Amino acid sequence: MPEGTGAGNRGGALHRLVDRVAMAFEDRVARRPSPWRPGPDLPLDPSGPPLLLPPLRRSPAHGARRGTAVLVPPWKIRSTGILRGWVRTLAAAGLEVWIPVPPLHLERTPPGERSGEGMVGPDLARTRDLLRTSVLEVRGCLARAGDEGGRVVLVGLSLGGLVAAWAATGPERVDAAALVAPPADLAAVFRETAIGRRYAALAARAGAPVPGGEELDRQLGWLAPTLLTPTAGRLLVAGGLHDAIAVGGAALLARAWNTPLRSYPRGHLTLLLACADVRRDVADLAADRGPAD
Repeated sequence: MPEGTGAGNRGGALHRLVDRVAMAFEDRVARRPSPWRPGPDLPLDPSGPPLLLPPLRRSPAHGARRGTAVLVPPWKIRSTGILRGWVRTLAAAGLEVWIPVPPLHLERTPPGERSGEGMVGPDLARTRDLLRTSVLEVRGCLARAGDEGGRVVLVGLSLGGLVAAWAATGPERVDAAALVAPPADLAAVFRETAIGRRYAALAARAGAPVPGGEELDRQLGWLAPTLLTPTAGRLLVAGGLHDAIAVGGAALLARAWNTPLRSYPRGHLTLLLACADVRRDVADLAADRGPAD
């Protein structure tokens, strides 16, 4: 049913509610105060030699192998099992699927911490360093995938979509890249979501508050690859019409890269984990079937 009708509005409210409930549960976790600490006043630099491969979860292709899909997972993932729908879809397209474990996640989580907790926060300098490390590790995966032959496909989900967006501007061969709900507009996340309010409260308690207005836009803008040009052969940028978490991120990236935005009537989490349409479209892109836009 078209957007704007009663049923369409109710559906959108439900998708947004899923996102907001997830953020509310995260707010129940006790966290230490963390001061705002800006990073260097220039864009993140993802260049240089790629890093060695991080821990990988590998799944074989179904049938004849046509190549490799590097599937960069969302933030705070506690098990790659929640991505089984993505793995099945990409494997059915003839791709071996590699899921790199991001810094501070799963077996890389420091003792006593929660998976992914320290990856993003008010300490922007640390966030920047970890994001760059993740980008260089994904570039290492892409380089190894290219050595193994066949198509090289890059798929990034949520924060993994932001990491994959940076990697999609690198020198490694990428035949197709799909960026699903990337939080490329981190300033909007800080201004408009419970995640941003959480970090603002932690920074205020630490005595070094989050800046506002244009200063916040400028500092967080350095963490999106909007000034670079993608080098991937084909590109798909996907966003949820009712995304209440990665607010405006997919649209910002699509505008910056002059590529069509593929929109779905979903929220953030329902797009990532419960949308067969986006998985089918990404699989078509990965298998070089049909147009990317």
